[in-house]
Amino acid sequence: MNRKGVTLFETMVVLSVCLVLSIPVILPKDDNNQDWQNVKQEFAQKYIKEQQKVVLGKELDFNIYGYKNTIIIGSEKIKLPRGWFAGNYVHINWRSTTVTADTISFVNRNTNKHILLIFQLGGGTYRFTT
Repeated sequence: MNRKGVTLFETMVVLSVCLVLSIPVILPKDDNNQDWQNVKQEFAQKYIKEQQKVVLGKELDFNIYGYKNTIIIGSEKIKLPRGWFAGNYVHINWRSTTVTADTISFVNRNTNKHILLIFQLGGGTYRFTT
């Protein structure tokens, strides 16, 4: 028997294999935690850099605030992960003698999740909360 073309079964097998192989491409990746880990590390590095400028007398102070999709720390900018924006406009001022105690809020407009950058009174201790 000499047949031409493909059967329905063969077509279904090929489509099934293609579907299984494309699942990682179709499903969205949740890189949010990794992205925020990068933001936290970059913030820590730039925070220390700006502190050193003040301690060495190169600057009198520096400011930290969220603006749109960035954290601005002194003259440095840190881009937030995709979908995240500053939820409030809080201006934190860091001087060698005092640090403003306040909280900067970040909001993901897609998921409505919040992350806070909290500065405590005295010494400029900060922490990120999720």
